[in-house]
Amino acid sequence: MRTLISMTYVYSVNATCMSDDSEGFRFIDDLPDDDEEEKRIVEFLAGADLFIMGRVLYEDFASHFQGKTAADHPFAPIYAATNKVVFSQTLASADWERSAINRGDLVAEVKKLKSEGDGYMIVTGRGGIHRTLLHHDLIDEFRITVFPMLLGKGKQMFEPGDVGDFKPLELLSCRPGTNGVVVLHYRRRR
Repeated sequence: MRTLISMTYVYSVNATCMSDDSEGFRFIDDLPDDDEEEKRIVEFLAGADLFIMGRVLYEDFASHFQGKTAADHPFAPIYAATNKVVFSQTLASADWERSAINRGDLVAEVKKLKSEGDGYMIVTGRGGIHRTLLHHDLIDEFRITVFPMLLGKGKQMFEPGDVGDFKPLELLSCRPGTNGVVVLHYRRRR
């Protein structure tokens, strides 16, 4: 059975996510590079069987990565070479290579995708798809990247209704980066 892994960026120690106009992005852009962590992320992304996305994230990623090379962004060739399933009722077409639109029931379809392989698939973001999968306890692992700052405004990573029932986690690893960024890796304890 495939493992579903959530890859999430929490932009502050107080688990707040910032809007696109936040000055926090300038802070993140000014952090020193961490070449070892970037290498681990590239290896992790490259090992995925597929990526699960909603329309908004798909359109954002396609506009950012489609047609780009590794020289433009190290993730671009990985996203191009990996299957992407886009859950949407409104997306007219998915022109980015290896992309398919799925208009079925998210929960049922993800259960089916999980049963069709033995590798792992990645869901990212904080939108409706991610929250629905969390609520229905379909996420098996969480890779949470935390940046070294506090935000006084923004949305929480997950709202109480997103989580549903109590879901204990088991820490698999905690890697502090050379630039103060910490990557937490948890497995859902069942």
